[in-house]
Amino acid sequence: MAGVARDGRGAATTAARSLAGVRIFAGLAPRELALLAAECDWRTVARDEIVISTAQSGEPDGVMFVVDGAVRLARAAGPAGRIAYKDIGAGGQFGEMSVFGLAEADLTVIARDDSRIATLRLDRFAELLAREESVSRALLCQYARLLRGQESAGSSSALDSEAALDGTGAQRLYMELLALAEPHAGKDGGEILLIARLPRHRVLADRISTTEEAVARAIAGLVRSGVAERDYPGLVIKDEAALRGLAAAR
Repeated sequence: MAGVARDGRGAATTAARSLAGVRIFAGLAPRELALLAAECDWRTVARDEIVISTAQSGEPDGVMFVVDGAVRLARAAGPAGRIAYKDIGAGGQFGEMSVFGLAEADLTVIARDDSRIATLRLDRFAELLAREESVSRALLCQYARLLRGQESAGSSSALDSEAALDGTGAQRLYMELLALAEPHAGKDGGEILLIARLPRHRVLADRISTTEEAVARAIAGLVRSGVAERDYPGLVIKDEAALRGLAAAR
């Protein structure tokens, strides 16, 4: 995978210092951190690179800890095909739901910054939860805070203005376009990203919880700026780096 450098299982002391920043490991002793670090697969990922795409490589075989940097998770949410996004910063983790029998299907993870990630096998993480009460308690508290946050968000009103909706809606659209696009040979022999059949604006709007008008404006803007080109019934992504930059803009 381009942009990904595998560090392997490096020196335990250096890795332990890095794992000490993982929030659910805050209660572990330095020796336990060193042992865990020695079992992890370490790699660095460049900004905008795909860390995982279950559509291309299947479900991840481990729990991934973001030691440095940040990543963005994109997964299908509900039967309408909506896409849910979640940012994971340094000290966070993802992929642990597989330990509880919940498949990580339709998941794409993209690095928002240059990042360093440690991966621990699922069976070893399950053993860790059973053995270390501090880790299982920290994970439970993390889920409790997430549930409370979702309840609070559900009771609040929708976005205050259409302008705010359009802004975040455009970014969600860019992420969806990147997820839909596939490598394809261009007319000049080079590689391009192609969406062979672009879904209708209404379908895209339903998926990302925005309006048809916002989708139409965002796609038209990409075409005007030269980032994309219509090739009916599809869409050609001419400048992948620019589109990823728009999607990741804070």
